Amino acid sequence: MKQTENLTEEARQLLRPLKERPDLEPSQDFVKELHQQIKLEGNKKRRRVKMAPLFAAVAAICILPLVILPILIEQEKADAFLIEETSTIHLVDTINYGSEEGEIGLYAQGLNPVSSFDIEDGTLYLLDEARAQVVIRTSEGTTRSFPIQKDQNMVGDLEDILVTKDENIYILNALEKFVYQYDSDGVLAKTYDLSTLDLFFPDSLHEADNNEIIVSQNQERFASVKTSTFIEDEHLRFQFKRENRKASQLLLNDGTEIPLYSDFGIGNLAFLKATEEQIIYMQTVIPPVYSPISETHVIGINKQGATLGSVRIPVENFIDKPQRVENYIKTDKNELYLLIPEKGHVALYELTLGKTYESLIKEQTEKAMIGFDYQTFGKRFPELETEIGKLFKNGKIQYGKGDSLNGAAIDEQGTVVIDFKDFLAGSPASAEAQALFEALNSATFEKFPEIQQIYFQFDGSFSAWVYWLGSTEEPWKRE
Repeated sequence: MKQTENLTEEARQLLRPLKERPDLEPSQDFVKELHQQIKLEGNKKRRRVKMAPLFAAVAAICILPLVILPILIEQEKADAFLIEETSTIHLVDTINYGSEEGEIGLYAQGLNPVSSFDIEDGTLYLLDEARAQVVIRTSEGTTRSFPIQKDQNMVGDLEDILVTKDENIYILNALEKFVYQYDSDGVLAKTYDLSTLDLFFPDSLHEADNNEIIVSQNQERFASVKTSTFIEDEHLRFQFKRENRKASQLLLNDGTEIPLYSDFGIGNLAFLKATEEQIIYMQTVIPPVYSPISETHVIGINKQGATLGSVRIPVENFIDKPQRVENYIKTDKNELYLLIPEKGHVALYELTLGKTYESLIKEQTEKAMIGFDYQTFGKRFPELETEIGKLFKNGKIQYGKGDSLNGAAIDEQGTVVIDFKDFLAGSPASAEAQALFEALNSATFEKFPEIQQIYFQFDGSFSAWVYWLGSTEEPWKRE
């Protein structure tokens, strides 16, 4: 066995250039020199050379790449998620609604009857909240179920399900703050009480590398299920650190820091899986407009943060748009799955990330956004720009910085557009907002009687400004 392993390792080293750069070719000078040396040595040893071993060696060299290289490529594929040219969503299976064995209950009020699922070695586990049961379907199509023993019959309490490699089944009751542990036969083995954790609102379950079961709150706070204690940051496998509305960081326990950014604004983030070269995570973006617009993607990136591929999650197909889309996205080895409780049945899809992928958010945002181009609106207003600039210099505006003003313009009716770079700050409290209003009013209406109304903007978006302030989509008007 050891000799075979050594030979395999030697083959790996010899074939590494072929594997990594199949386009490499030896220089012609090297080939000519090698040919001459072979001829010279051949003439010296012609009488002593046995041709059969020579032919065998040449054959081995020719055959090794054909045998070993595909094996190495397949090993790489087994450790990575497939990235195609175009993303795809492929229907794998459907589960019917009903009251029979193996069927899913259906809420009359239209809520999603399945609140989460998991998949382990091809076996599907569905958390049927409507009937308080777990439905299990194997890859061969056989189905069974078992009931969940909970104290209260409440809607919305069964939040997540996790199946471990040893087939223990953990179920999170988020309202009562319990985690139930069932064995593979559906027998309740233990109940864990998380109610002693202060200000903790659990919503998902995870299995750590050491088989520890972890419950999290929005993947920002983490606690051990078995000890009912919070886990310190340095012991976490991953963390998301939000910097501002548009930017976050993903921190891995190996010290890797990966910046995440979206022009539309980042909503929910959820870590799904990491391989040696890939990180798979879910991201929901929420543009700063009052229309209820959002878009969710599963994204694959490398350790440097470059996007390898993505796929849009069709949340419009759910019976009810879920608050936590990540509970319906799971991995099984190097495959991605999406579960959608649709109107006719529960559908299981396999997701494939693509270098090109569907995104509708830009078009939807443009339709919902109100804004003006200050460079083409009316004429530039340099005097007003000077006054606004003073507010940043003397600290009257506590947001942004000296170059936060893009520009200002006024038309013949006295309508003004004042365009700022996005402050990337949290919305101001009432006292902070009042101080901002007073500062802006002193530099506009009080200084320039020709101003009749004002549209404040962030980078061409009036909608983004009022969204940040939490005000109505109406311009400021002279009283």
